Amino acid sequence: MSLQHRGIHRLGYVRLAVDDLDAARRFALDTLGLIEYDAGPSSQERVYLRCWHEAHAYSYVLERGAPRLVEIGFGVRDTDDLAAATARIATAGLTAEAAGAGEVLADLGPSLAVTVPAGPTLRLFTDQAVPGYVVGQKAPDWNTPRSLRGTPAPLFLTHVGVTTPDPETAIAFLTDVLGFGVSELLTTDDGDRTLSALLFRTNNGQDIAVFPGMDVRLHHVAFAKEDEVDILRDATWLRQDGVQLDLYGPTRQSYGRTFSVHFHDPCGIRYELCAGGRFSELHPQFQPVRWTEANLGKALAFYDNVENKEFLTPSL
Repeated sequence: MSLQHRGIHRLGYVRLAVDDLDAARRFALDTLGLIEYDAGPSSQERVYLRCWHEAHAYSYVLERGAPRLVEIGFGVRDTDDLAAATARIATAGLTAEAAGAGEVLADLGPSLAVTVPAGPTLRLFTDQAVPGYVVGQKAPDWNTPRSLRGTPAPLFLTHVGVTTPDPETAIAFLTDVLGFGVSELLTTDDGDRTLSALLFRTNNGQDIAVFPGMDVRLHHVAFAKEDEVDILRDATWLRQDGVQLDLYGPTRQSYGRTFSVHFHDPCGIRYELCAGGRFSELHPQFQPVRWTEANLGKALAFYDNVENKEFLTPSL
């Protein structure tokens, strides 16, 4: 069965550069509970990772370099989608950089990259290797693999948070040119300016979270868990490993409708483990949930209803 809708249909991966690749890799594997994908000898300076509940080869790429968010990858249906995206990007006055299969990342199909105005670089790609679920494709038990028990072992990459000095410009490009919907947004109290938005192309409620900041940088990488009990148990595993949890978490975050915990790895990457989320659909009658600065405490920490300004700072 082929996909019937055009354009972006899934969040594929997030790619980061770190100054201590070994430390970031160890944390992702041993503390977070991800799985490494063997991309062959050509990936000595890069690590490909995925969750145990993901069938594609990888959703998280770490590489050695100056610490930064390199790009966020989104899957499209085929080369016709790439051509249509290239045309829309050109109409907006920008140029998309095309790449052939395997030129940018291992086992990745033809792609194009575009830097969102006042936003991150996105790469749209047609296909990716699918080694299948580690628990098997036929009648799986869907139990966390034994080797990952005692770690959070998340299910899948759910969204990526970024900061930008001009949220409205970045949001406008994502919605008008790339077809993202807005599930929730945060404005000034008078409603004149949009400060933040949760944008989606799937029914997940958010594939990209845009926050205000001094620069275009990574805010956080979020992975999904099943429920609140999972999050509380994961917080226990993390604290047992000596990981300091952020002030926001474990808590209910009304902005996005998740139960979440936030924490950092040794390289400064902020991670989020979250359960829940608002169901979203790309149709004309879908309306975003609206928040203002006056609601910020409730939006980010429902139980405490306090503002933690450090939460809005970038992590990489």
